[in-house]
Amino acid sequence: MEQADAFVIMVGGMGTLDEATEILELKKHGRTGKPVVLLNTAGFYDGLREQLHRMQEEGFLPIPLAELVFIADEPADALAFLENTVTST
Repeated sequence: MEQADAFVIMVGGMGTLDEATEILELKKHGRTGKPVVLLNTAGFYDGLREQLHRMQEEGFLPIPLAELVFIADEPADALAFLENTVTST
């Protein structure tokens, strides 16, 4: 994780969801400041997006959802976000 500049969560199974929630927990608690992108290919994560919005609305997220994760419906949107947020070293 230390070598990554950002995290991109792509379509996957239970292992992907497990890793995604771990990354989001680290970000939520300030243990990483790296950008997190959820690539919502063909609406795969629509349910998760809805749940995350509900969690925010009901006060279960200590930081705004927009600071926690960027949800991209298209790969080009994910790349544009990363190009604007990831600084080169």
